[in-house]
Amino acid sequence: MTTSAPLFSARHLACLGAAASVLGAAAAHAADTPAAAPAPDWTNTGNVTLVSDYLFRGVSQTQGHPTVQANLDFTHASGLYLGLFGSGVSHAAYNNGSGSEIDLYGGYRYPLNADSNIDAGLVTYWYPAAHYQTAGGDIRYHTQDAKLGLNMGSFNVYGWLTLSQHWFGFAVDPYSGKNVDTRGTLYGEVNWNPELAPGLALNLHAGKQHVRNMSAFDFVDLKAGVTKTVDNWAFSAAAVYNNGDASRNGTPLWTFFDADGSGKNVVRKRLLLTAARNF
Repeated sequence: MTTSAPLFSARHLACLGAAASVLGAAAAHAADTPAAAPAPDWTNTGNVTLVSDYLFRGVSQTQGHPTVQANLDFTHASGLYLGLFGSGVSHAAYNNGSGSEIDLYGGYRYPLNADSNIDAGLVTYWYPAAHYQTAGGDIRYHTQDAKLGLNMGSFNVYGWLTLSQHWFGFAVDPYSGKNVDTRGTLYGEVNWNPELAPGLALNLHAGKQHVRNMSAFDFVDLKAGVTKTVDNWAFSAAAVYNNGDASRNGTPLWTFFDADGSGKNVVRKRLLLTAARNF
């Protein structure tokens, strides 16, 4: 192929030379600019929350009274995580204790795609000094659970299996009075938290509890509510229901008694309000 004019004129070459000078200067400047720091292997998040009632699977842990809770999570880039949770609890729920709960948990989340993962872990619920006496000996409330779950965006499903001998101190059959082993207690739950609008999420939950060797305490719990996020704050309101209705001699089994003998039914219908400060 022939051409009637040179591919680049002197003017073109001058412009290219000027552009090269500019690019060279920019490259030199970029070389002088420190590189962005790599993402840390460990990240942490936490919150402090005021709750109108501490509801665990629809069971009040505070006799319907408010309490303060705190949570701290550490997550590794590999998917490993550790966490610590603390809350006030009722002395009626956990006799002779300090009125506190401390949970230590950890596990691994295996990613399936950008917004889905499999979560396997362990959690220990610890109630300092809390215990009671039975014919079978001294019973502590400390409990260890294994969990396995699937998270898919705003939806998740989890199963929990109790590894400790007693599930939250449940050791005496309410009808026979005999000591029983509640290791192997199971809980399954599904949760859906879709975003309704920016900063506003719907919270739906359903769970089924089976207490091994003490099926009178089995229940289904449900929750429906909303959470509004404003900057680092989250406010939520929810209706909670637990259908545990078994009784003995006219007294509901799900009654926690204070030292003076007074007691409260800690299940059925509840309104839960929370305010959390995230950091």
